[in-house]
Amino acid sequence: MQLFHSPEAQQINFSDERFYLAKDGTTYYPSVTEILSVYPKGYGFTDWLKQVGYNADIIVAKAGEVGSKLHDTFDAFIKGTEIVWDGNNYTIEEWKMICRFMDWWFKFKPEVYINEVSFCSEQLGFGGTIDLVCKINGQVWLIDFKSSNAIYTSYELQIAAYAKLWNEANPDYKIERTGILWLKALTRGEDKKGEKMQGHGWQMKEWERTYEDAFKLFRHTKAIWMEENPNYKPKNLTLPDRFINTLITK
Repeated sequence: MQLFHSPEAQQINFSDERFYLAKDGTTYYPSVTEILSVYPKGYGFTDWLKQVGYNADIIVAKAGEVGSKLHDTFDAFIKGTEIVWDGNNYTIEEWKMICRFMDWWFKFKPEVYINEVSFCSEQLGFGGTIDLVCKINGQVWLIDFKSSNAIYTSYELQIAAYAKLWNEANPDYKIERTGILWLKALTRGEDKKGEKMQGHGWQMKEWERTYEDAFKLFRHTKAIWMEENPNYKPKNLTLPDRFINTLITK
């Protein structure tokens, strides 16, 4: 959830990040990642859950915190903020991933269209936040940043859905290629044939099928999610931000 504090209204508002508000200001649509929560991640992930047991939720939450931290860092960097390691603000593992991002950035010099921008479509029935749309070597790319230990099919469906959101809003600059910038890849350096975009510890993951074909699978997943959540609504919450004891007798 996102937190918004309003001292004037004396309220703390918690906004459910799993849903996006449409332009009419009243209708909510599920996020791409919320829809994909029903998509299976495969045997490897299931086996991992069995191994870690009750610690799974803690590990997943921690990974989510790291991912959010890195996204905030990349967003700040793209917008011109100098990124500095002072020994306390990042762990060594986080800084390694930041260095991998920078390796990719300065080698391929993307021309940025947008980064960390949210879209919501009434026609498509979902919303999402796109990490980066840019031009590299004359082609329009949609790129998502991942710091996970593995790459899942759901990631392919995620960026396919993002591409559809972008194309609907920007028909004159349609996405030509999509990729996951994976910052925990096992790659040891550049591709010797020069066919893949990769470096030490990072890789631009692409898929053989087009994002149009991948989106067909996303639509099936969305149908399952809608069937399981027919009366969905965000769990927004408003709480007071202060209390005073009025029961004191003077």
